[in-house]
Amino acid sequence: MPTITAIRESSVAIQVVTMALHFSWVSLLAAIAVASNDDVIPRISFPYNSQERVVRRFSPAGVFNYTSLLLSQSKNTLYVGARDTLFALNVNDITSHTQQKNLSWETPEKKRKECGFKGKDLQKDCFNYIKLLLRLNDTHLYVCGTYAFSPTCTYINAASFSLLKDEQGEVLMEDGRSRCPFSPEYQNTAVIADGMLYTGTVSNFQGNEPTISKSLGTGAALKTDNSLNWLEDPVFVGSAHLPGSDGDDEIYFFFSETGREFDFFDNTIVSRIARVCKDDEGGERVLQKKWTTFLKAQLQCSLPEDGFPYNIILDVYIHTAPSRKNTLLYAVFTSQWNKGAWGSSAVCVFSMEHVDSVFNGRYRELNRETQRWTTHTQPVPEPRPGACVTSAVRETGFESSLQMPDKVLNFVKDHFLMDGVIRSAPLLRTQSVRYTQIAVQRVQGLRKVYDVMFLGTDDGRLHKAVRAADKMHIIEEITLFPGQQPVQQIELDISKGVLFVSSYSGVLQLSVSNCSSHLSCGECVLARDPYCAWAGTRCADLTHTPPQSQWQQDIEDADPSSLCKTPTPRSVKSQHPGISACQVVVVPANTFRVLPCKLRSNHAHRTWSYSPSTRHFLFPGPEGGLVVGGIEGVERLYSCWAEERGFQQLLANYCVRAEPQIQRPTSIGQPGAPHPLEEESVILPDRSRSPWLTARTYRAELIAVCVLLCMCVLCFGVCVLYGRARVPPIQQPKPRIVGKPTESLPLNGSSLPTTPSELKGYQTLEENYCTHTHSLSHKHPQPHTHLENTHVCEKQDHGDSSPICPRPRVRLGSEIRDSIV
Repeated sequence: MPTITAIRESSVAIQVVTMALHFSWVSLLAAIAVASNDDVIPRISFPYNSQERVVRRFSPAGVFNYTSLLLSQSKNTLYVGARDTLFALNVNDITSHTQQKNLSWETPEKKRKECGFKGKDLQKDCFNYIKLLLRLNDTHLYVCGTYAFSPTCTYINAASFSLLKDEQGEVLMEDGRSRCPFSPEYQNTAVIADGMLYTGTVSNFQGNEPTISKSLGTGAALKTDNSLNWLEDPVFVGSAHLPGSDGDDEIYFFFSETGREFDFFDNTIVSRIARVCKDDEGGERVLQKKWTTFLKAQLQCSLPEDGFPYNIILDVYIHTAPSRKNTLLYAVFTSQWNKGAWGSSAVCVFSMEHVDSVFNGRYRELNRETQRWTTHTQPVPEPRPGACVTSAVRETGFESSLQMPDKVLNFVKDHFLMDGVIRSAPLLRTQSVRYTQIAVQRVQGLRKVYDVMFLGTDDGRLHKAVRAADKMHIIEEITLFPGQQPVQQIELDISKGVLFVSSYSGVLQLSVSNCSSHLSCGECVLARDPYCAWAGTRCADLTHTPPQSQWQQDIEDADPSSLCKTPTPRSVKSQHPGISACQVVVVPANTFRVLPCKLRSNHAHRTWSYSPSTRHFLFPGPEGGLVVGGIEGVERLYSCWAEERGFQQLLANYCVRAEPQIQRPTSIGQPGAPHPLEEESVILPDRSRSPWLTARTYRAELIAVCVLLCMCVLCFGVCVLYGRARVPPIQQPKPRIVGKPTESLPLNGSSLPTTPSELKGYQTLEENYCTHTHSLSHKHPQPHTHLENTHVCEKQDHGDSSPICPRPRVRLGSEIRDSIV
């Protein structure tokens, strides 16, 4: 006879098998999902408001849409543009109220009513959204807003942080058309160089007149010519001023637009880089008050193996260098087509050396007859069309664009598209994340220099990535904003090592490094963070402390075994000699308990170690935990280890002890249900137990299944009855006797007469052909049936014959004939 312990062990084993099926299926689905995703997985993920990643938040009540950020390192101030409000914050701590200023620039009620009359939403569109915030000079800022669909610009005194006023005390405002869009949904870009404002935006209310213009300052105001189709529905994402070596400074614009040079069924979007010269003054007779140096080329970020294009540029960051050819353009792209999943993104880098070679190459021209773009192979006039005026050009007698020959300006009117393509392969590619913003910092490690990228996503996260050993490595992932708010702006303060990130709800400040969160040598080395190095007792920040010779860092290989003293895997008993070294967990007998084990690194693998005799009562739990069963009188040890690239680390150590359940007598003195367990106890999966064993019952599940089955059968029956009620009844044809054909239509093929007037000339002649039938019925008497009633030839309407009368006679006019069937 089995003992009570054996019965209990069998009961626990049955429950383990039942629940293992469920968790195995869930684990299989999760494994398939992970296997199908080849994205670069962040090593560490910090949730929203994590205590391990300190973030300062600036989000005053009633203020939204923080669309503009301007960092002034000389003033130690971060300027923020939001809806109807501007702020000046201290870069050391944006939450500090000291040195914090705010400026209200609201839309008058009259303007809001006019906005409503234009058909716009008063609660969404008719506000003043700050779309442009730039430093004009050392004393003033230049700011533009939508101003309730009436774009307006003004000046801000940086010292007092107030709007500039005229002699009458009124705020000095300017028309913001061609500088700021009408709608807050339209994107724009702008840069100020030597007091001149260069902007890319839309200049009309409908948003279908894009323009790149120059204004302010003392120079001539210029813009693109819409009649020449230089721009095709562009979406501007960035601009930059790059000084030249010979005084030929250039302004670059980055945008995506419809590529008319591609002859496809659908509109193909391409990414562009456009260039104008800072000293462009327009033409004298041709291209008056228009750009004479406008050129654009295609930026292509595509996969090298199959050429799949990421053709829509979303943001760009210019990493300048002392040498122009070493200046790099980091850009974030997405695709108008899907590959793998919606929301794919790629990061590509381009060199200015490659950009200059394309702008100095061949042109494209439009064939007016075929409407196709082809490569221009004819000689190019001199000076080179679209080039800036350099000292070499001045030596030929052309001091400015106003003196350029007409043939040069006429050439650039029709040859503004370059033939070459600026190509690059993705450094980082994802299929489940869409990046919206990028910032890059060059960091000096212990052995070499690395470019660290900070990438904002469309759901409020920040990725910190570095390229190591020809592969991308995402160091950490931080959830910055709740509710999946897209990251709108990223501003990097390199001198202080601080990032400023904005979204709809506020502005955040966080450090570029997080070295103090790595508590061991292995974690510090495996982080592959160029900012961090192991200093013997702590993970130190290289940007704050000069490195020492004994410090350890391995960005390329991340091999802690050669740099750190890693523990070797040993048995549980030798690793944990006493119960005092583990966390004691008390479980009621014949119940289950989930032992949690949370991995800090997403690249690590979890391993549980326990006595071999307990393997039959264990199975994986949710989120990598271990579900253990408690058996009375047995105490066991469970250890959770994390292993990553040969480095092992103990995460959790549990000593599980089972105690008998306390039972209370019922009102009649019989043993009843067990005492409810405390909150830390987890009972899986049953609800009631006997005093001898714990058995899983499926009574509730069976009742639920039966009820659902009955409802399905009932619904099916109702559907069948309803379908039959809607189908019209099918009339059964009259019975026909073999060899006795009937006739239902007149011989002339016309329709049956329905009125007495239609029976003229077509009448049934009543004749009795049933004599033979009478004689047969007398010779062979049969019981009375339905067929006995057929001995009388009934009169058929409309000339139809009796079923037994084989050949009825009809009158066709005045002639009587036998009908032939």
